[in-house]
Amino acid sequence: FSEFVVRDARLMAEAGVNVVRTYEPVTDPAVLDELWRNGIQILNTIYSHAAKPVEAVRKEVDAVKHHPALLMWVAGNEWNYNGCYLHMDVNHC
Repeated sequence: FSEFVVRDARLMAEAGVNVVRTYEPVTDPAVLDELWRNGIQILNTIYSHAAKPVEAVRKEVDAVKHHPALLMWVAGNEWNYNGCYLHMDVNHC
């Protein structure tokens, strides 16, 4: 994302976008700086699947937790399907 953020943030700002939600964590402060310069805040997904170790989540949070572009954390993504990520039977996901 870092190679596209300058152009994409400008285009999003021109379109009136002021908040984006991620599906994977953004931990690069330079990316957040560019979003913030364009008036865009982020809903940063930090725990998108159950297989991720808690220590990995802690590192992702610590990397950017004080950045002003961070509006909120998103813990999880489509939890009703997360059992499927762990190869659980589809009837039990």
